[in-house]
Amino acid sequence: MLVQSRASRIRDVLTLKDVNEIAESPPGAVQDAVTRKIQEEINEIAGSTSKTPLAPAESDSTTVRYATVRHGKAEFKKSS
Repeated sequence: MLVQSRASRIRDVLTLKDVNEIAESPPGAVQDAVTRKIQEEINEIAGSTSKTPLAPAESDSTTVRYATVRHGKAEFKKSS
């Protein structure tokens, strides 16, 4: 199921101390830190031994269903 949501506001994620540290850091330091963190996560994912199984290439039973979410409930449309 594909779920889409809006991101959190910066004020909900960063503390005043975090904001001050970012403001006092030299230009480019934050981007370097973010890039390093992303690279660490990529390496962690690539190094994991468990892999998601792929669907067989011969599978002709691909199904696409659309849903509308109203009042917290997903309503799936029937295929015509």
